[in-house]
Amino acid sequence: MKKRFHQTLVIFLTFLTVVLLMSPSFISSDNVMHASGISESIPVPPQDDSSSSQSSAAASTPSEPADDRETAYDLVQDQEPVLIQEPSATGPVVTITISAAGDVTLGGDESWGSYKNFMNEFTANDRDFGFTFKNVRHIFAEDDLTVVNFEGTLTDLKRPREKRFNFRAPPVFAASLVSGNIDVVSLGNNHSNDFFDAGYHETIEHLDNAGIISFGNERNSIVEVKGINIGFFGFLSWEDTREQRDNIVAAIKDLKVRGADLIIAYFHWGEEGHYRPNRIQRDLGHFTVDNGADLVLGAHPHVIQGIEVYKGVNIVYSLANFSFGGNRWPPDYDTFIFQQTFTFVNGVLQDDNVTNIIPARESSARHHNNYQPMIAEGPEADRILAEIKKYSDELN
Repeated sequence: MKKRFHQTLVIFLTFLTVVLLMSPSFISSDNVMHASGISESIPVPPQDDSSSSQSSAAASTPSEPADDRETAYDLVQDQEPVLIQEPSATGPVVTITISAAGDVTLGGDESWGSYKNFMNEFTANDRDFGFTFKNVRHIFAEDDLTVVNFEGTLTDLKRPREKRFNFRAPPVFAASLVSGNIDVVSLGNNHSNDFFDAGYHETIEHLDNAGIISFGNERNSIVEVKGINIGFFGFLSWEDTREQRDNIVAAIKDLKVRGADLIIAYFHWGEEGHYRPNRIQRDLGHFTVDNGADLVLGAHPHVIQGIEVYKGVNIVYSLANFSFGGNRWPPDYDTFIFQQTFTFVNGVLQDDNVTNIIPARESSARHHNNYQPMIAEGPEADRILAEIKKYSDELN
């Protein structure tokens, strides 16, 4: 009798164990979603506590979770082409207008007199730190982001490198960039290290304290605008070497891994005083686009060069000087502001190419550089636009 009772008890306990193991309450929905690799793709609706028992009862066999996984994966696969190829016209649309200008050097070189000339203009303008960009800051106030090439340092150090030109301004001149509504600056140039590593890192510190984002050389930066992550990188690129190309690929990969939705390169390249890009510029520009950049900007020639549209992406080979404290008499006074408006639909960058070119002069004075760029008007504006078109037509 005891043996029969014991056998019955064992059978009952075995049956109960099987039932419990088959219960859906042991199957985690989080584990199912992670197993299919789409943990962030499928929203899970809130559960009504009153119906939880009914939901558990409905999933009564161990084969159902596997079916759910495959159904969820297929659903995401069906949606992806709609998001990427045919974005819904009623989906969220975000437009971002970026302004780009060329070489900005505050202060100058003390041994060549350009520093003194810059400070004289500063004094003549009632020591107003905003004097440099007062004629153009309204343009930068109306865009979403403004980027320039900051060619120099912000430091009080007095011992520069042994080279022909070394540019610096006192750290308080970071206020000039703030007053000018400049948001982002490239330090990937041949003057950011004029006062050695100490001056370079001090410059970054003063820019950070002023709220100015900097990038270049070993540092890539991401700026969020309207929920869109904009990535920036830049290099001094006078040579086309394997190391240079590897650095470009690594920078783009780094920005993508960090979530950049839009990638902008700013190179310091080309030859001073040359109005047409050289082979190195064109090859590196094309290579950068081929590897995922959405806009390529350039500086260093100090004069205007053309704009090439390569695979739908703009390569602005030289933005010329803008507010350049490096000399009192520049090679010419022509410059421009390049603007591009990027559109995102449902978070996806569109293939349109909406640009605006604003012709400008490097100086508001006629016969010397007063470091105050101004918007060109009338026949002068027409001439600068025609010049840009001529150089661009040669590239396209």
